[in-house]
Amino acid sequence: MSLYKENRTDILQIMKKIAPEEMDTIVKRYRILSFISSQEPIGRRSISLSLDFSERTVRNETEKLSRQQLIEVSREGMKVTQEGKRVLKEMKMFMQYIDALGEMEKKLSHILGIKEVHIAQGDYQSMQSVKKELAQIASNVLLHCVTKQSNVAITGGSTLANVVEAVPFLKNQKAKLVVPARGSVGGRLEYQADTLAAILAKKLNASYKLLHLPDHMSQKAFKEIKQEPAIEQTIQAIRQTDVLVVGMGNALEMAKKRQVDSQVYSFLLKERATAEMLGYYLDSSGNVVYASHSIGLRLEELKRMRKIIVVAAAKNKAEGLAAVCKRMPQAILITDATTAEEMIRLAE
Repeated sequence: MSLYKENRTDILQIMKKIAPEEMDTIVKRYRILSFISSQEPIGRRSISLSLDFSERTVRNETEKLSRQQLIEVSREGMKVTQEGKRVLKEMKMFMQYIDALGEMEKKLSHILGIKEVHIAQGDYQSMQSVKKELAQIASNVLLHCVTKQSNVAITGGSTLANVVEAVPFLKNQKAKLVVPARGSVGGRLEYQADTLAAILAKKLNASYKLLHLPDHMSQKAFKEIKQEPAIEQTIQAIRQTDVLVVGMGNALEMAKKRQVDSQVYSFLLKERATAEMLGYYLDSSGNVVYASHSIGLRLEELKRMRKIIVVAAAKNKAEGLAAVCKRMPQAILITDATTAEEMIRLAE
């Protein structure tokens, strides 16, 4: 790659960092202009259906393209002007650089066999800005996935706490109910699933139910306490969720965090456990090698989920993330570029 191309790539990355919303607008208008060029004459509704943009978005963007004399609007439909064709030609190389991350997302989605992948540029572990970008992407995906009838379950952890923080307070109801996907793991209160469920519910103008239970307890204690009406209602609500927002941890790190006994830890080492999610420990093939007595959503229930939003990033989670995604073809993965690159490297 020439120095000029390297500098241009750097400039584009800087632009994406300082004004990501402007870059999104550029990509959106380019896609609309390019689609009109390939299908002209064409109407707004056809563009909306084909590109999965709202009709309002298409109307606003095409009006701006028309004012810039890049398209012509007539009864027959919209056509690209000569100036519009010139702009398309000149932007083609520019868009190839912008779309590099998009190509990585498509590639990883194909490798994992899942619905979608969204990648934040950079390294989550070393760059604070990437943590914010990852949280914002996940927030946008969540708002796109839920409806007024959605029952949402969410796990805990610092990553999902950032996601909830990024969700704006909405004036109108966005979801029906929010519940914790599991009990409390321990550690900081602001990272607990109960806490995040309550905050997210307020932001989405939804109702919520809480567990008020530790994630791990004896079977005898669980059988007794689940008879409590409030706990029973929450467990039933968890069984009816259709959207899950879930984090994922490195198996051995999570085992240490949860202070599993030495025999269990040795067993996880022997079985080469790579991922932990919802209290289940999985190997690199996605097989469950150990299941803790976790209270809340069960792994087998994920099949009925309409949407599963997996938010996790760190190079040492790459193998585990791939294992988790193998069990969830309807998953939408949000991660960072460093993790995505490692996942692709391991797959290849």
